[in-house]
Amino acid sequence: AYRGPVLSSSAALHRYLQIEMAGAPRENFRVLFLDAANHILLARIMWEGPVSSVQAPPREIVRCALLHNATALILAHNHPSGSVQPSHEDIKITRHIIHACRPLDIRVHDHLIITRSGVASIMHNRLAMNRND
Repeated sequence: AYRGPVLSSSAALHRYLQIEMAGAPRENFRVLFLDAANHILLARIMWEGPVSSVQAPPREIVRCALLHNATALILAHNHPSGSVQPSHEDIKITRHIIHACRPLDIRVHDHLIITRSGVASIMHNRLAMNRND
């Protein structure tokens, strides 16, 4: 990715991620690393997994964020199944990444699930994020 502004709206961001990720036959986990002005420093597929799962160790995300001086992240992964519903693991991974980033003043703006038919925000699904799983 080039150094530039985050796409001008959430709709533009969602379209971009759908184009990039929705057609992938396997799950992949992408992180957009942002600076303090929300300019993209790096957009990287961090992991690729089988059809129904992907690993996203927070340590590697934090390491990459620190290496590139990122102050914020947008997380995204696709669901080849087409379901925009977050799984228990999706919610758990999101929480782990947020907790790993918080002491280092790295903000997680969102975690998006990408499918051909739509995009869902795990962070804005407060019911899911507030469950004590």
